[in-house]
Amino acid sequence: MITKTNPEEFIKNMPKVELHLHLEGAFTIESLFDLINKYGGVSGISNVGSLEEKFQFRDFSHFIETWCWKNDFFREAEDFEYTIYHTMKNLHEQSIVYVEAFYSPWDFAPSGISAPAITEAIIEAVKKAKTDFGICCQLIADISRDVGADSSVERFRQVLPYRNEGIIGIGLGGSEQKFPNELFADVFKEAKKEGLHLVAHAGEAAGPESVWSALEVLEAERIGHGVRAIEDPILMKKLKTDQVPMEICVNSNLKTGIFLSLEKHPVKSFFNEGLNITINSDDPTMFGKTLTDEFIYLHQRDVFSLHDLKTITLNAVNASFLNDEQKKSLGDKVEDYWTRNNV
Repeated sequence: MITKTNPEEFIKNMPKVELHLHLEGAFTIESLFDLINKYGGVSGISNVGSLEEKFQFRDFSHFIETWCWKNDFFREAEDFEYTIYHTMKNLHEQSIVYVEAFYSPWDFAPSGISAPAITEAIIEAVKKAKTDFGICCQLIADISRDVGADSSVERFRQVLPYRNEGIIGIGLGGSEQKFPNELFADVFKEAKKEGLHLVAHAGEAAGPESVWSALEVLEAERIGHGVRAIEDPILMKKLKTDQVPMEICVNSNLKTGIFLSLEKHPVKSFFNEGLNITINSDDPTMFGKTLTDEFIYLHQRDVFSLHDLKTITLNAVNASFLNDEQKKSLGDKVEDYWTRNNV
């Protein structure tokens, strides 16, 4: 029996839910290595270990450089199917039972692969992984600020035909400062009209005003990151009163310099003040921390107890876009794990 005397093992095996995961940053090192070799290899990268070293970032500009570098090895639709299938396998091995994952096919426009072709490949990978491993993944199309606002409605319409095949919503990542939320009001309005869920990154690089506009202009149902809400007491009160789900990604924020240390990060304050937080990995391969790693990291540093992590997991269940029956089933699975292990 796994008990709280072995908390790391307990966390590894507990059923988990992830709501803020970018598929482009969640590939396995092994599957990317396979793609690199498929396309002729790269000097200096002779094995998985040397590829892992490539992802040791000096600073944020190096992070962006490496992000673009790895994207160059996704050249055919089948490359997405292959890597995403292995991503799902990896999530299953972490005991993640449900995930709502962002993907942004427009990031790969230079490869010449269409957004529909990438979408179909990812859907196929997700379906196969569910059959093979039992993990359920639903998709959120990240419209991506950086691709521009002018074509955002057009981009949305490219993936709209797949809304009954696993796409459940749209998201908005990218530079909050260069491309504020107001520029994307039309595409969010159309997505809502079409019955899709709405999520937006806000209050990460930009301040609390970005969270306000995500809620009031975009009518976002969940906030990606949102950590700079801590700067605005009135916003904090609203987030608590309305129980707006917050997709918190602690190590992502530390790696990108949003906060310089865990002690300065507001995740514990958010939880203690009654905000509806979830914990997520964001780009686990890029940042070197899976969801399991995040949980262990926060527990070992006395940020959260095991029971806190249970509460946070149930928050994620209830903040998901599953229907009530599915939420109950997933919540029961979490509760059963605690009961079976006498924790």
